Amino acid sequence: MAENKKEDIFESVEEEYEFLDSVEFEGNTYFMMIPATEDEEIDGEVFIMKLVEIEGEEMLEGIDDGELFDKIYNIFKENNKDEYEFLD
Repeated sequence: MAENKKEDIFESVEEEYEFLDSVEFEGNTYFMMIPATEDEEIDGEVFIMKLVEIEGEEMLEGIDDGELFDKIYNIFKENNKDEYEFLD
């Protein structure tokens, strides 16, 4: 992936996402994203996608492991505590 800017929009088959940040954890890169809307306020729905390589192509894959999700999300919160207000 070229540059990781918050203005980047990630498109999937069903929905567009806005990039918030990336986290390196245990040798993998994870992207924090929210559904792309014109509303400036984040409603709390954050998606974490893992960067994977499949047949030579970089792709994003959702993570199903709740414990891993919490670890990555906590790193994201710590890294962005001055940028966002977290309710949990």
